[in-house]
Amino acid sequence: MNNLGKLVCERLMIRVGGEIVYDNNGESLIEVYKDLWKMSTKRANMIEYWIMNENTRKLLSKDDTADQTGKTDGDYDLVMAKVYKEQKMKLGKILNDHGPYAPYNMKSGFEYTITLPKADKIMVAQANEKVEGYTLKNIHLEYETIENEELAKRVNEGYETGRSLSYEHTTLLKTTVWLKNATRFNETIDVPRVSMMAVVLLFRKRTITDSEEYVFPSIEKVKVTIEGKSNAVYSQGLTTEDFYDEAKRLFGIANNTCNDDINVRKFYKDKFALVIDLRAVDDNHIVGSGKKLLGDNPGIPLEIETDTITEDILCNIFVLSDGLINISEKPLQGISY
Repeated sequence: MNNLGKLVCERLMIRVGGEIVYDNNGESLIEVYKDLWKMSTKRANMIEYWIMNENTRKLLSKDDTADQTGKTDGDYDLVMAKVYKEQKMKLGKILNDHGPYAPYNMKSGFEYTITLPKADKIMVAQANEKVEGYTLKNIHLEYETIENEELAKRVNEGYETGRSLSYEHTTLLKTTVWLKNATRFNETIDVPRVSMMAVVLLFRKRTITDSEEYVFPSIEKVKVTIEGKSNAVYSQGLTTEDFYDEAKRLFGIANNTCNDDINVRKFYKDKFALVIDLRAVDDNHIVGSGKKLLGDNPGIPLEIETDTITEDILCNIFVLSDGLINISEKPLQGISY
């Protein structure tokens, strides 16, 4: 499976001062998808996070079918397999976006809890073999520190006097089964949010052999109702020609760059996501432009029409929101999303 650095974190929970500020049991599913939209030049340099071609993965896993002849990219694959024997996982969601962290001056420290997936979710057995399990060895933590006393003092002061940390709060709301031969599906997003950025539906086959395959279930039209108003996102409903632009708007426009390989053809072939973008602006750096859904709001009903589906598929529904952590004089003061 590709992108093992993200796959091994099936669920991520983050606590601050004992309070849960982030809990997503579909972390690997949506993070692998996000990485597909990164520029191809950046993905090419993410081998240490196990984004690599199939032959290099086979060499690292000692697969008997790996090409070790050195033909074409074979020499390159052999070198990469020797250089990147250890896999890296980036740990630091929320903190990574706000500069250096001063843990020793915090009464409310950050705690990250990672849930590992079962072996058959990240490994594919060779012929006539079964996936029995895996072992993680030689685990160690790497981090950088500020040695300059003046710079370190400035970082400490930021946490002592108080600051706010904005972040993208992601939740796997539910997973439903779309049965083959059906042509109409109804889903409801019924969670309160201060600022809901988007609703994202990712579709997978029941049996997964490619970690980067996100199937297109032949959706033809989506009717979105918000606060009793039908077709609240598009006046005529979301239709097939809108899906690519909506996904690119959310995942591909960060810093105005995206992966040129995710063209329209590939998107509908096996890199599909149904995105209901609820932001007032499409700038990922602007926080708080999402839809406010609180109190007695009935949620967001989705009416989805499809062509006939030829096999059962899994529909994973994510809710993305603007999150905010407020820290005042070292302790945690409040959380909102």
